[in-house]
Order: sequence, then structure tokens, then C-alpha cells
Amino acid sequence: MPLMGHLGELRRRLTYVAIAVVVCVIAAFVEKDWVFYVLLRPLQHTHVNELTTLGVTEAFMQVLKVSIYAGLIVALPFILYQFWAFVMPALYENEKRSVIPYVFFTTALFLAGVAFAYFIVLPVGLRFMVGYGGEFFNQLLQAERYINFVSMFLLAFGVVFELPLIMMLLAWAGIVDHVKMRKVRKYAVLVMAVVAMVFTPSQDPLSMALMLIPLLLLYEFGIWLARAAVRRRAKREEMELVSQPSEVEG
Repeated sequence: MPLMGHLGELRRRLTYVAIAVVVCVIAAFVEKDWVFYVLLRPLQHTHVNELTTLGVTEAFMQVLKVSIYAGLIVALPFILYQFWAFVMPALYENEKRSVIPYVFFTTALFLAGVAFAYFIVLPVGLRFMVGYGGEFFNQLLQAERYINFVSMFLLAFGVVFELPLIMMLLAWAGIVDHVKMRKVRKYAVLVMAVVAMVFTPSQDPLSMALMLIPLLLLYEFGIWLARAAVRRRAKREEMELVSQPSEVEG
């Protein structure tokens, strides 16, 4: 396909994505009651059951912001499909077989991190922070700060749960192997403890443990994936070496 053909195909895919996002954002805005029920659900075990706005337009802008976030999340599978529909024709069959599982597990791990944060860590952390000092303070939650906090918190957990695939890619690229990962395990545990302390909504031991334990398990899973990646890479290089003499003879 010539350059103009590629540009035309890209424009067509981006048009589909824009339409899907707009439709999903409008649907989320119409169903804002359900969207905000999901957003406020982690607060159900605290004494706070509503958010506070401080400006004339803040309520509308926060509803619009949340609708955009929700619309993007709902449209994400369609967006990924359009992206790969544009890229796939340029890939070889073996590349397609490698890309599809990687994309699937990347998405699955990200959603698993978001779900783990939303259902387990966030309620525990909010229960501690919102309830702390209740005998001294009348605590109100500003809508903008709460929405930004929850959004970044869920995003951070989703990204952190990509650790095993990052380790596998590093091993596949030959930057580090599973043997080195085992040797630096004690340092990795220290780094993960710091990450758990930074990203958990409260610094109480329970919230930190709820993030640190999955990180430790993900690190061990990443070592296993790295080992598998190194073996697969070695096998592929061996097959290429074996096939070279036959190609020369031919």
C-alpha cells in the first residue's frame, strides 16, 4: 500500500476510535448515577458518603471528567482492536503469534491490578485515613482531589502489575537474565517495599502489606517468565544456527 493509502487507513481507524470514545463518554454522562456509585463505593465503610465541591462549575466539570475517564475505559478494547487492525497487516505470522498473547496478558495484568486496588487496598486505606482523627476534625472530601487521587491510585496499581512482563522483556532482550534476578532479590524486595509505602493510600502496615505481598509474588512470577524467555531465545538461536548450513548448501 502506498503512503497515502496508509494515511487514509490511519485516518479511518482514528475516526472509528473518536466515534467510539464520544459515544461511550455520552453514555457514561447519561448514566452518571451508576458511574458515581462505582466511584464512591470504596467510601461505604467510612463516615463520608458524598463529595464536596468548592466552585460554581466544579460539580459539572468533575462529572464531565469522570464521564471521560469512564468512556475511555469502556472504549479501550475497541481502541486496542483498531490499533492492532492497523498494525497487523505489516507483521509476519510468527510476529503476530508473539504479539497477540503479549497484548492479552498486558491487558489482563493491568485490569487485575486495577481490580485488586479497587476492591481490596483502596477501601482499607480510605477507612484508615478518612476515619483518622475523627474526634478532632470534621473531614470533608473535595470532589476534584478525591477523583484525582482514586484515578492515579488505580493507574499506579495497574502499571505495577505489569512487572512480570517487563522482566520477561528484559530477559528476552538479553539485558538481564533470571539468574541475576534471583541474585538481586533482596534489593528488589527493598525497592518493592518503598514502592508499596509510596503508592498505598495510607502508610499503615496492613495497606502496605496488601500491596507488597502481590509485588513479591509478581516478582517470582517474573523470574519464571524470564527463565522461559531465555530458554526460548536460546532455542530459537540454536535453530537458526542449524538452518544456516543448509541455506549455504542450497
